[in-house]
Amino acid sequence: MAECLLNIDLGELPEEDERLYASAQVANIACGGHAGDAQSMRRALESCARHGTRAGAHPSYEDRANFGRKELQVAPEVLRAQVAAQCSRLLAIASEVGVPVRYAKPHGALYHAANRDPALARAVVEGVLESLGPGITFIGPGAGALREAARAVGVAYAREGFADRGTLPDGSLIPRGQPGAVLSDPAVARENALRLALSGTVDTLCVHGDSAGAVEMAREVRTVLEVLSLRSESLGEGALRLVLPARLERRVVLESLKAQPGVVDVVVGEEHACVYFDPAAPPEDPRRILGRLAVTPVLLEESPLVTVRVRYDGPDLEAVAERVGLSVDDVASLHASREYTVRSIGFLPGFAYLGEVDGRIAAPRLATPRPRVPALSVGLAGRRTGIYPFASPGGWNLLGTAVDFTAFLPGSGALLRLGDRVRFERVD
Repeated sequence: MAECLLNIDLGELPEEDERLYASAQVANIACGGHAGDAQSMRRALESCARHGTRAGAHPSYEDRANFGRKELQVAPEVLRAQVAAQCSRLLAIASEVGVPVRYAKPHGALYHAANRDPALARAVVEGVLESLGPGITFIGPGAGALREAARAVGVAYAREGFADRGTLPDGSLIPRGQPGAVLSDPAVARENALRLALSGTVDTLCVHGDSAGAVEMAREVRTVLEVLSLRSESLGEGALRLVLPARLERRVVLESLKAQPGVVDVVVGEEHACVYFDPAAPPEDPRRILGRLAVTPVLLEESPLVTVRVRYDGPDLEAVAERVGLSVDDVASLHASREYTVRSIGFLPGFAYLGEVDGRIAAPRLATPRPRVPALSVGLAGRRTGIYPFASPGGWNLLGTAVDFTAFLPGSGALLRLGDRVRFERVD
């Protein structure tokens, strides 16, 4: 799926939480119609500059008394001039701060009124173009007069959904003032974000900066969108490969995906998860699972600690020591000095990739792999270490040999599993 951006309506409150700008990818900045003044616009734009947030104009009816949430009768030519004036005020300050204004989104009652009335929609779009120029992206409803007006003049358009608003059965927003119209529960906002972003019907999701719980909702929605933006691809009718976020614990991913009805098998690697399922009964979209895990981590019992005795007699030990500028004894001591975690399983059955190796002894794979590596050799490749479960070709630097180590257990398979903790004990 194409990246779906989080936009937040900002610059509306006297004291705004700076964390909202850290979550927002686009900040819709109030520019004097319903809220905002020169001071608040400058403050918002400076926050955009600090956090790398894209700036957008948020024009409204000229109605500060009702916060722009009351529909007014304004002639299209007057509305166009009002919108242009508001956007121009923001642009002037943005030029001083050094932040480009690349987005525009009408606020409140104007958003809905203009989307129903083609004349008002043209007035809003033309007012934006007059002040900001044609290189902007207009944010608005997925269908209606605003989208058609933008399309008529060749302006880029982003279809918007609302993570923090309740909807009626027909998909329209519950009117403000009615129960359930404005949400404050981050979990509900997260599920809205998952549903809308995966539907393919929106290009951007909104969280209102003045909503209760806005900071936490924005954080969760941004996290969800970052996970969903990672690439996924079909491997056939019954398989899907997903790029995994670095923040997710791999064992949690494995267990959570395998628990889904319809999933036949899951293989989790360093960067990807492959999900195999019955095409006749496909599971819930795995990206929903990853999105939930990213914001609500599952707490697992502490993994077992496996101690592996190692005799540091490998044929590459001296070469690694020379490469990193340490003694052989130092390399062996640093290798055995920390606790590792099984990050993934491969390239052989039972071969556990253990990380992270102390950066002082990290060394790349051999330029030319060996045709045969003895079973139970302890290898090093970059920031990973591991034990060859049986003899095979391999290109890892061989530091030593595991003593009295059994890679596979009768009845239960490989000894080392995803998430297990491992320590090496140096022996003579």
